[in-house]
Amino acid sequence: MKRLISLLLALAFLQAGLAGAEPVSVGSVKNIQGRVHIVRGGETVPAEVGSRLYQNDTIVTGEAGTIGVLFKDNSGLSMGPDSRLQITRYVFDPAASQLGFVARVTKGTMVYLSGLIAKLGRDSVRFETTTAVAGVRGTRLAIQVQGD
Repeated sequence: MKRLISLLLALAFLQAGLAGAEPVSVGSVKNIQGRVHIVRGGETVPAEVGSRLYQNDTIVTGEAGTIGVLFKDNSGLSMGPDSRLQITRYVFDPAASQLGFVARVTKGTMVYLSGLIAKLGRDSVRFETTTAVAGVRGTRLAIQVQGD
């Protein structure tokens, strides 16, 4: 009986620790010009060089804003003015063969330079727009989405 109680207490502490665990960063901001912000969990925060990015973050550039991002797999993303992109899925665990990057571009321009996810997982990188889905098979992808 004591073992069962000890096991239940250990599980309760483990669950509490996991619930309070910090989310894992998927990349960081390398450069910015103009106004750029990140929408995270309903809150909008100004982007700064060194800001960490997380799955489900939305990057929004202003009318004269640009941003450069480096992801954990060494892929790069540059966004032009008046653009909006959400990181809907990002998984980079090559040891467990878990790879994936899905982003939703709702407006603006962006250029993506592939990293290890695209190299190791042929069908693992995808960019979605309101009218099309682009899979990355090479090293570069440029997208322009007009309107909102």
